[in-house]
Amino acid sequence: MSTSATVEKKTKKTTKKVSSQEPKVEQSSEPVQSQQEQTINDEQSNGEISEINSSFYTLMDKVVASFNELNDISKKLDIIDEKQIKNFITEKKKMDKAINAFESTYLESLASAFKTAKKSSKQKKVKSETSSGNTTEPAVKKPLECEKCLHEFMGKTDTSELISRNQAYTSVTDFVKSEKKNNPEKISSNLESDKEFRIYGKLKTFLDNVSKIIGKNMDMIKAEIKTYEASKPQEGTKQMKELTSLRDENERLSKLKTIPEVMGYTNVMSYTNLCFTSDYLNKVKAKPVKTKK
Repeated sequence: MSTSATVEKKTKKTTKKVSSQEPKVEQSSEPVQSQQEQTINDEQSNGEISEINSSFYTLMDKVVASFNELNDISKKLDIIDEKQIKNFITEKKKMDKAINAFESTYLESLASAFKTAKKSSKQKKVKSETSSGNTTEPAVKKPLECEKCLHEFMGKTDTSELISRNQAYTSVTDFVKSEKKNNPEKISSNLESDKEFRIYGKLKTFLDNVSKIIGKNMDMIKAEIKTYEASKPQEGTKQMKELTSLRDENERLSKLKTIPEVMGYTNVMSYTNLCFTSDYLNKVKAKPVKTKK
């Protein structure tokens, strides 16, 4: 039985089934019909692909048989003059060109198939993880202990409440957005970029408190640096890498210590992240050493 006959038979059978259900579920008849049409289209597409694949493998068998025959005949060739040699070379070039074209197309088809299969597999994996609730939440959204000044800036009375880095960043940007709407002349007029804003009001109070945190952190780091330097660590050791990380952090903090009058959005998280001081020194030591030019 042909593919078209099979599809026609399935179409009639499916249509009949929908008709019998229409009086009961009149409102859902149209979506059901759409789903059935999609199923039929998928079956037709799969049928066409199956026929193409079948034709491909059949033709490949014929080609292999032809090459085997050519191999036997080539052993018996009687090339005795220059004209026959030229003919042989010409025909060989034609065959090589056809083979190269086939290999190129075949490899492209394989690459496309692998790409599609990999994408499909990835989508199924994401869908499976989402449905089973196994998605991993980003680190910036993880609630953490934080300094009191962040609670005050966010208007929270419970200073034991855990806050994420993302929430801290958003609280500052929300303040800026509100000021740009209600006080545009004060916060952003005559600045070089629309991504910059002036520091004042409760934002300045908050950042001044962060500056105090920076001062405490620098004192801890300087004391730790002295301890490491006293032991005179060797280059390439873990102690030397930790010392370098401490020095890098001290340099970074010294640049942040003085709160600027104008700030950009890209600098906000450098300050808000400093409100999370739990296990601060160990985290600094664990940072990868920067490659300096």
